[in-house]
This record gives sequence, structure tokens and C-alpha cells, in this order.
Amino acid sequence: MVEQAEGRPLARAIGMPKEAAGDWQDLLGDIRLTIQHHNTPNSGLLHVPTIDNLLRPHLQDYLHNQSIVTASNASTIAGSYDVPLENDALPRDKPVIIEISSDRSGAGKTQLLYHLTCLALLPESWNGINLEGKDGAVVFIDCDGRFDILRLAELIESYIKHRLSLALHFCESQKAARADNLQGLNSEDHDQDHEDGEIEEYLHLLLSIDSFYITELAEYVLTHLHVYQPASPGELLDILSSLPTYLTSSPSHTSHNNPLSLLIIDGISAFYWLQRSLSAPQKYPPNFQSSSADAPPILPQPQISLQSCYEAITSSLIKISTRFGANLILTNIQIPNANHTPATSTISSYHHGSTAGGPIPPTYPKHLPACYTYSPKFLSARIILSSDVVAPFHADIEVRDAWKERDLRMDVVQKAGVSAWVEGAGVRKGENRRDKAEGGWFWFSIEEEGVKIGADEEEEEEEEEEA
Repeated sequence: MVEQAEGRPLARAIGMPKEAAGDWQDLLGDIRLTIQHHNTPNSGLLHVPTIDNLLRPHLQDYLHNQSIVTASNASTIAGSYDVPLENDALPRDKPVIIEISSDRSGAGKTQLLYHLTCLALLPESWNGINLEGKDGAVVFIDCDGRFDILRLAELIESYIKHRLSLALHFCESQKAARADNLQGLNSEDHDQDHEDGEIEEYLHLLLSIDSFYITELAEYVLTHLHVYQPASPGELLDILSSLPTYLTSSPSHTSHNNPLSLLIIDGISAFYWLQRSLSAPQKYPPNFQSSSADAPPILPQPQISLQSCYEAITSSLIKISTRFGANLILTNIQIPNANHTPATSTISSYHHGSTAGGPIPPTYPKHLPACYTYSPKFLSARIILSSDVVAPFHADIEVRDAWKERDLRMDVVQKAGVSAWVEGAGVRKGENRRDKAEGGWFWFSIEEEGVKIGADEEEEEEEEEEA
């Protein structure tokens, strides 16, 4: 890999002026990104089949919107895309920008981010265990100040243990199946003996993996996590503007040679009220003055408007996503108004990943400027979370009927989690979102050992058995 330390002597050797050294380093950084990009296998979207299958049709609409924007403008727009055919798979080099939102805090947004971070950091396989990871780096920008590294480490270890248990189950089932098939067959079949030996060797390897090795892997992948905690809109913009240089020109950080798999901003509207107050016109002069008679007058400082702030944020994010080929995930929260009612799903509409017959789709946040909320060239799709609640008994229900329903109700209470609605983005202000591609539901629960998404466990077991 070409690193900064190698680039400087090379620039001096060819007699490059000092003022051009920065451009030279940018070129070397782009070359390194290109090498990483072509050496990285097609990793799909978020590596969660339940979510990816729901996202894919909306991303086709997103690519179509990009082509319309490109055709309608004379100049090329950063991040523009060609129109794919209807049934074509998404190109591997087209990153997605997804907003995860809810109407309240504590709905599961950050826990879902931890799960996606886990998949982005872990390798594809480890000691023969299929981890389904991306083996990349993650930038986590925590605007809410709630990032919990201990919880993330706990989730990573729990995920590895879960995949290990699936691999052990696969080996045991293969041994049992082969034992049944070998009854009555020639015991001198050398091919059968060789395959049995491979299974035994693989099983012995899996049984030798203890908690120490799992913790060691979790600690290693966390070295490729880069966490920022801005305290103001200006700090957020500074972080976004400096990220490309840091990721491409700094050989000091541990994940210099790892591709950027995911960039997360947890709390994209965390500074909304602060920015609104700063950009609002001042009705009254400041109620303080200098004690020095010779001090210069205090002049009002120019403040960036809310619109300009989010235009700069979205522009920086598009550039980062396009240059690094990284998926972007942003979390947002809906600001309630007088007509707002919290979105929930009840026992009567309980579902597991169904795309029809579920609750009424919740609304997405609309308080941020149009360049973020309605732009067809920014958000690819939206995931809107709503907490599951168990509907209370009807006031006129008979005691006998309530007693009959107790087992079903208790089962739902234990499984209650979060319902997530997936839909396309880029709906212009005033357009009917129902005219776009239909959305779909998936469901996940937040447990002590990790996040369980839909029927992924059953799907993973089937994949292991097919392998």
C-alpha cells in the first residue's frame, strides 16, 4: 500500500514543488482507495438479508431519481448515477444513504446502529466460522453523546458466540446425518472416511474456541472504529471536512488500510434547536459591555443559517459516500406537534417482517431543511421505527375470554420489540408518498445478548445447512 511516508520522498525525488505536495497526497490517497475498492468483494447493502430485501426496490427508485437530476442539470452532480434496468442487481459501487428515525427516544435506533456496526467491522469469516462481516472501518459520529463502547463490545462478542453456535450445530447435524446414511453401506469407503475426518477436524477447531479468543477478536475489530462526539454544528462540519484527509493521508491510525464500510451520524438533528436559535435574527442587543473604555465595540458575529448548515452537511456526506464507496446511516427523531400521535403497533397488528396487513406506516421527520428531507439526490431510503405495545383488554371483555387469551398475550409481551417500516426517500414536498414503491415491515427485538432481526436466525440456520 502507498502511504504518506512513501509519498513525501517520492514527491521530493521528482522535484515537485511544496505547494503541490497536498495534491500529490490526495492523488496517492485516491489510488489507495481504488485498490481497496477493487480488492473488496461485492458486500451487498447492510449484510442483513431481511432489511436488504426491503431496501433494494427503493434503491432502484433512488438511482432513477439520480439520473433525472443529472439529466436536468448542465453540470455533473456529485454522486450522480446511471439508470439501472428494472431487474438488475444494484452495482456494488453505489453506496446508500439511509435515515433511521422514530417519534421518540429509546425506540431502538442506537441499538440497531450497534448491530450494523458489528457487521461492518467483523471479517467475513474467522476460524472457519461464517461471520458475514465486511471487514472494514466504521466512522461513528455521536451527536447525542450517548455512545456506549462497552455495550457495542458486548454485542460484538454475543454475535460471534451466536455464529459459533450455528457452526457447531451444523457440524453436529452433519455428523448425525452421515451416521444414518452410512448404516448398511461399505465401511471401507475411503472418501467417506476422509469427509468424516474433515468434519471431526472442523468440530475440534470450533470446540477449541473459548471466550478469550472471542474477546480478542472483538477488541481487534474495535480498533477500526473511529468515534467522534461533536458539540456544535460547526464541530460536525469540521469533522466531515477533515475526514477524507484523515482516512487517506494519515498512516498513524490503525485502519489506514481498511476500506470505509460505514459512516454513521447518530442524531443528525441534535443541534437543530441550537442552530435555529443561532440563525434567528436578534431582537435585542447583548446585555453586557466591556469594562474598558478603550475596548472596541462588540459587533454581531455572522451566523450560518439552518438551511446553509444542512446544505454543507449533505454536500460533505455525499462527497464522502461517493469517494469512499461507503454506506451512510443517519438517525433522526420526529419533533411532535399538536396533531402528532405516537406510532405504535399492537397485538392486533403483530407481525414478523410482513409487507402487508401491518400497522399504518408511520410518518418520517420533516423538520429539517428541504435539502435534507426532500432532496432526490441525498437520502436513498428511510427506516421508521415504532415501538410495539400490547393492546389492553376491551372494557367489556368477559373474564372467561380474558383467561383464554392469557397465553397468547403473555407470548406477545415477551416478544414485543420494535416494528420498522422501510420506504423510499426523495419524495418532493407536496407529493404523495403512496405513489412511490410500496414499503415493507420488518421486526426486531433488543435483548441483553444482542439485536434479533426478524427471522434471521432461521435463515442463518438454513444457510449453514445448505453450505
